Amino acid sequence: MAEENASGGTVVTAPTCGSCGVVPAVLRYLKEELKCPDTEIYYALAVAGIVGNTAKHNASISGAEVGCQGEIGVACAMAAAAAAQLMGGTETQIEYAAEVGLEHFLGLTCDPVMGLVQIPCIERNALAANKAIISAEYVLLTDGRHRVSFDDVVKAMRQTGHDLPDLYRETGTGGLASIVQDPSQKASSKK
Repeated sequence: MAEENASGGTVVTAPTCGSCGVVPAVLRYLKEELKCPDTEIYYALAVAGIVGNTAKHNASISGAEVGCQGEIGVACAMAAAAAAQLMGGTETQIEYAAEVGLEHFLGLTCDPVMGLVQIPCIERNALAANKAIISAEYVLLTDGRHRVSFDDVVKAMRQTGHDLPDLYRETGTGGLASIVQDPSQKASSKK
């Protein structure tokens, strides 16, 4: 998905272009590992969609509004919930997986190098897919009871995102974007 996005191809965002690889990676991996029929994948995708829509409605999935936590964090929550559902989790465990998936991305800035979603976004997709599966596996070892709800983490994401200075919200002027430059820019600045 990320390669298709980077090459200007057709991408179904889930939830955004910068985070479009997380959900498909997790679903494909689990389809192959668990030998899930397509109908189970469709149900898991519906669960992921509910999680994403909840975050979008109650906060944001936009890196420009809340930083990368709204893109990669929400994508991880979506994939974690879908994974927990595919692995046989209860509703409580599915919600818990979404909470864990988002919680550990709180505060993540959106700092695409040269304004593109290739760096650091592609790496973040891979790590978030991994974290989504780990989140689902972890919560399935519990009875699903936990102290922080997914709704609370979404509220925290909204507040954290609004507290982030603009240069850390998909501007390409803060974080990695301010440190890592186009090689042609470095060459021209040395002249």
